[in-house]
Amino acid sequence: MSQPEVRARKSRAKAAKSPAVVDDLKSEPGGTQAIDRALAVLFSFTADQPIRRVPELTEALGLNKSTVYRLLQALGAANLVRREDDSGSYKLGPAVLDLANCFLSTVDLGGDARPFLQAFAMQSGESVTLAILDGLDSISISQVRGSKTPQLVSRLSSRIPVYCSSSGKALILDHTDEQVYDLLARSDMRALTENTITDPKLFVQQLNRDRRQGWTLNDEESDIGMRTVGAPIRDHSGAIIAAVSASAPTFRLSKADVPTFARTVKDLASEISTALGGGNTFQPTKT
Repeated sequence: MSQPEVRARKSRAKAAKSPAVVDDLKSEPGGTQAIDRALAVLFSFTADQPIRRVPELTEALGLNKSTVYRLLQALGAANLVRREDDSGSYKLGPAVLDLANCFLSTVDLGGDARPFLQAFAMQSGESVTLAILDGLDSISISQVRGSKTPQLVSRLSSRIPVYCSSSGKALILDHTDEQVYDLLARSDMRALTENTITDPKLFVQQLNRDRRQGWTLNDEESDIGMRTVGAPIRDHSGAIIAAVSASAPTFRLSKADVPTFARTVKDLASEISTALGGGNTFQPTKT
């Protein structure tokens, strides 16, 4: 048995014997209120606030001091939080890492994203694609076709240059300008249509705009008559690991309609990011 498994087993056993755990779970039928409050305490620890004190938690969560103490005792019994001996402050405990490693070991980008792609295609009627970065290209790894016709359909593993695809642009949104210029220098930037951006300086200027708005546009740059909007997908560390893009013919997606359509694509990317551990959407029940 691995060390994390041993530690996790000990944490569960210790928590099961903890009076604080038992008492708090009796506070509401089914223990739902206590669990909700314990989760609220746990999720109050963030990258910006990794160390918390009881008075802070009391004020932030609207709970009395004795309740916060009991919840911290219960979480501490499970090694989910740890008390700093001298200061009386608390930080996350090692069991959180065990849970995170367990989650990360089950992450499947294509499989986890597909239900969201299917829902988007069903609601919008447009095709949607999941892509990853491979060298100078965006490569599609999953696609769901919409019900509307015509559709822009690409086969799985098909490649399109980063500089003329919305998914490719989304995949490099976090690149510095210097990194983007280096990437473009290694690409021929051949025009696929009359709208293809072949000037590196102009491309970087538009990419800076894309960074600010959080989505990208392929405006007939690879296929005449088609517009495609892309947005980045981020993992638990905040790094871009993939991108989604949705396409529609120009007669269905006018330039005026692009911002509204882009918001739905950004929402889709956000949902997938959260499913992959890239966001925390926990909201405690109001009591």
